[in-house]
Amino acid sequence: MSPSELAPAAQPLHRGPGWVFLDLVAMLLLVVLAGLGLASTFHGWGFLVVAVGAAGAGILVVLGTLRFSALSLLVSGPLVWMLLAGPVAVRAEGFGAGIPNAQTLSAVMQGSATGWGQMLTTLPWVDLDGAPALVPFLLGYLGGLLSGSLALRSRSPGLPVLPLLGVLVVVLLVRRPADGPVEWHPLAFAVVAVAWVLLRGAGFRSARLRGIRGVSRARVARGIAAALVVLPVLLVTGLLTSARDPGQGESLVGKVGPLSEVRNLDSPLRRFRSYTQQPPGGSKNLYSKTLVEIGGAPRGTRVRFLSLDLYDGKVWRPGNHTMAGAYDDRFQNVDTSVRHETAGTPVRVVVTVKKSYDSAWVPTVGSLTALRFLRPDRNDRRDEIRYNIETSTVALPVGLSGGNDYEMLAVLPDDRLTAKLRPWPRPVLSVAGLTRADPLIRRVLGSPAPPMRKVFALARYLRLTGYYSNGSALGEEIYEPGHDIKRLFEGFLLAPRLVGDDEQYAAAMAVLANRVGVPARVVVGAVVPRSGKVRGADVQAWVELRVADGSWRTLPTERFMSKRPPIGQLPPPPLPRVPGVDSTQPDAAAKPDTSSDQQQLDNDLDRTTSWRTALVRVLPALVLLVLMLVVPVLKRVRRQRRRNRGRRSDQMAGAWAELVDHARDLGISVKASASRPSQARVLSTAGALSRRGDEGVFTSEEPQEQEVEDYWHQMGGERRALSSSRGILRRAWARFNPESLRRRRHPD
Repeated sequence: MSPSELAPAAQPLHRGPGWVFLDLVAMLLLVVLAGLGLASTFHGWGFLVVAVGAAGAGILVVLGTLRFSALSLLVSGPLVWMLLAGPVAVRAEGFGAGIPNAQTLSAVMQGSATGWGQMLTTLPWVDLDGAPALVPFLLGYLGGLLSGSLALRSRSPGLPVLPLLGVLVVVLLVRRPADGPVEWHPLAFAVVAVAWVLLRGAGFRSARLRGIRGVSRARVARGIAAALVVLPVLLVTGLLTSARDPGQGESLVGKVGPLSEVRNLDSPLRRFRSYTQQPPGGSKNLYSKTLVEIGGAPRGTRVRFLSLDLYDGKVWRPGNHTMAGAYDDRFQNVDTSVRHETAGTPVRVVVTVKKSYDSAWVPTVGSLTALRFLRPDRNDRRDEIRYNIETSTVALPVGLSGGNDYEMLAVLPDDRLTAKLRPWPRPVLSVAGLTRADPLIRRVLGSPAPPMRKVFALARYLRLTGYYSNGSALGEEIYEPGHDIKRLFEGFLLAPRLVGDDEQYAAAMAVLANRVGVPARVVVGAVVPRSGKVRGADVQAWVELRVADGSWRTLPTERFMSKRPPIGQLPPPPLPRVPGVDSTQPDAAAKPDTSSDQQQLDNDLDRTTSWRTALVRVLPALVLLVLMLVVPVLKRVRRQRRRNRGRRSDQMAGAWAELVDHARDLGISVKASASRPSQARVLSTAGALSRRGDEGVFTSEEPQEQEVEDYWHQMGGERRALSSSRGILRRAWARFNPESLRRRRHPD
């Protein structure tokens, strides 16, 4: 900005109070419109009150220093910010009466730097408290201070908009996507900003230029030029920072601020054997111990310990940014409540944590909307909660153990899954080793069956051909825990026999589902029993599949896991070493026969696709048959209408029309606009009948019913005679020929 643009105190701008009031209203309105973008982040509308109040404080600072040099503004601006931010945003008491103390000033300075990261890593709704509350205060205060100084000290029509445009850009970068009228706030901002620039350009009349011709026109032109510059900037800003799809556009949400690292937390899937029945002596076995007690959840509700949506070839594990195109697939902070758009049944659940439960994962039901601990503790666990909306998983890095009882509000969605549901159309998860199972499911991959039916066929195959073992029974020690690539494929799917427990079955089922094109993840949890007491024996691993509407539906464990013990089905023992015989070559009897297993999978897949194949083959014939029947039926209906509807003269005209239409179907070219005698000459027959038809139609007296009946009978004979004059193929085609059904341009 040049020195001539900045009006010093000695040369105040000569503008009436009305124009100054217009500037003040425009600035506050633009602060409101820019700040609306935070409505999808903060709880309630208090953030907007803070932003507008801060903007008003900034403008008052400008008004108070207007008759002084710009240096006074540079000094008083930061000072007022330090004094007001504590009581207004942080709501610290200080010395009382709004006077901040050293602790308050320290909180303001620290929070102004850390509040952005805390807000960006906290799920909505963010409470207007602490460091995040300084974000709307800073935006409003800086917008009001800078825009007010340029508006009241400068003659430029467009410069005062730029600080507020900066506020809008920042809001668009840190906001979360929202639907509804609030989504259009950038457009409203652009309209108000351009209108303000135009009005400022038309309103300036300084004392030196008053009375000079052409000044008003020059000011208007200047305002229009400024508006033409401001408008494209606003439009480009909105396009770059706004997007209807949360996965598109530029946003700092999830890119700024630390995210909780969850990869190294304990995994109930890796230690699943601790929930199964094991030989006595294991101190960490939880099979018969009560882990948590659930109160308020309906019987049969699924309690989720955690979801695992990333397979790196070693383990299924949780993580941040695990879903392509997703927006909230990160473990983030949680304030008092969580914004969730899931439809379902709201429930209030109280969880009593027993001393046997010791994990970094908080058991939850459905989609969490609020959570609070019932007892205070030294570790302040409530502030350590991290929630992943996409996986509905709550992590507590400091650990959850006996006595940490809590209450939660949640929504139980519809998670029913059928083979008729369409899956999510594209892969979203990172899964290693997908092609390792191709030798087993090659025919499934080449099948035209829908992906969801392939998943159900594979689940049935695992259940019918597999066996269950947790490695505790005598002789079953060879079935080790784990679900790395070697254990999952060579030791399970491609082994002579499929033997494992929930860990191997769920891990393998999720990999297979992803391979056939259905996004799948593993979930460890339990189904709430009648008593509400969840024991280690109740813990299971299931699979969730993502369907076309974006929701995750449950594929229950019993759908894909066998419960048959492998007794009598164990692989043969190694051959004894005999001198002179190569013991590394087993005989034919020792070789596993997997042909029956493959045949079972093929049969399952055939049953899912046979009806579709049959429909594809039969459908063309059915369509042709329907088309062939439609034409004769329509002609039959037309004949009945002509015979029975209208006056008797109309019925006689209809009899003649039937003869003409029949001739057209036989391939005889009869002019529709010609008279009946002319048509009779073309037909080479029925001359007397054509004259009789004219008499019945044009005479003043209506013909008798018997006359009409006789006329129709004679016309039937004429139609048969006309048919006999044509070839057999032409006669056969006439019944199905739609020529006479086409609308005539010239009715009889």
